[in-house]
This record gives sequence, C-alpha cells and structure tokens, in this order.
Amino acid sequence: MNLTDHISPITSAIYEQYERIEGAEPARTYLGASQIGKECERALWYSFRWAAKEQFEGRMLRLFQTGHLAEARFVADLRRIGAEVFDVDPATGKQFGFQDHGGHMRGHMDGCVRNFPSGGGKWHVTEFKTHSSKSFKTLQKEGVEKAKPEHFAQMQWYMGKSGMQRALYL
Repeated sequence: MNLTDHISPITSAIYEQYERIEGAEPARTYLGASQIGKECERALWYSFRWAAKEQFEGRMLRLFQTGHLAEARFVADLRRIGAEVFDVDPATGKQFGFQDHGGHMRGHMDGCVRNFPSGGGKWHVTEFKTHSSKSFKTLQKEGVEKAKPEHFAQMQWYMGKSGMQRALYL
C-alpha cells in the first residue's frame, strides 16, 4: 500500500482550504512594514498600488500560519526565562501598530521585551520568525541584515517608530 495515495488527497484538501480562505481576504490598502526591505523598488510600487497581489499556494499559506502560531510560544518561552514581554499594547489590548505617510505605510510589531539574558533592562523590539533548516543556516552564517533584509528593515522601522534602540530577532 502506497501511503502517498491516501495522504495526498487530504493534504490537497487542506491546502485548498488555505487558498480559499486567503483568497477571500481583501488586499492591503497600504505598504506593510514587512515589505520595505525589498530590493526592487518597482515591486514595492506595484505592491503599494495594488497592481500585483502576491498569490501563495496552500502549502506556503499553511507555513505562514505556523509562524503566526509560533509567536505565542516565543512569548511564553521568554517569560519562562524571566523576561518581561508585551505582545500587545497594554493601553489598547491590541498588537502594537505603527503608521506613517498618512496611513499609507503600516506595520504591527510582534512585541517588546526586556530583562532577558544579555539584553539588559532596555526595551527591545521583538520580531519572531520561523525558518527552514536551510534558511536558518544561512541566517546564522550571514546575519539578519544580509540573509533577511526585509526582516532587518522591518525591525529598523519599528525601532524608529517606537523609539527603542534595540531589537531581538527570535
């Protein structure tokens, strides 16, 4: 018995649901902070002008959700080691959000943290990301700025908007 014959229809059905749900979401009406580090200015302009909504297959959409689900785990892990973490703005109860250029540029940072090993008492922007093994090895070798320029730019923008001078990329 070939298990692929039985798993494949299930996997396909799951991926199709991710595509159906994602396809129903309206396009952003702003340039997101997660995009600003793109090297191609034309791609940024097209994205901002809604000329090209990036379409992802169900497998990738599921991987994105894995990253979102991991955020709560990162926060819990940091709290378990004694760090002070805010994953939502205490004033609003919502994720920390920033905007600029009349709302045409927006972003929501994952949170802020302080009092973690080697971090000291200063507040740090937190950006939580999941990686494949290959991506993580490249990240370890090259660092965030070179390996993931979009993530680096995103953190820089959040630091500028929040007034924090440090970031923790986890």
